[in-house]
Amino acid sequence: MMQLKEMKCSTQRAENGRAAVDILRDSLRGSFDMVLMDLRMPIMDGMEATKLIRNELNMKDLPIIALTGEMSANVRDECDAIGFDGFFQKPLKGDQLQDLIDACKEARFGYKECR
Repeated sequence: MMQLKEMKCSTQRAENGRAAVDILRDSLRGSFDMVLMDLRMPIMDGMEATKLIRNELNMKDLPIIALTGEMSANVRDECDAIGFDGFFQKPLKGDQLQDLIDACKEARFGYKECR
């Protein structure tokens, strides 16, 4: 989170997948430019949360990036099948995070700066 704030990105933290789904459900569409989703969280994991975001909330265009310590092909394949837009091993280094944000912003909006 601190890295994101240093990059002048506004952030909102969810303690678990259920909280992330609730935050997105209660927000105006377009309020979030991307989601960095930890795969292993209490209450609801990132995979289940992403399924709900994609299917129940119908947020198919919202970039969701999987963050995990697990780098197996099976986990990566499952993330692809669920609808994650990217898959990165934790911890992300500052330059990796900046490149990820820049690519997401440029793909969605044609600019790189966080707003």
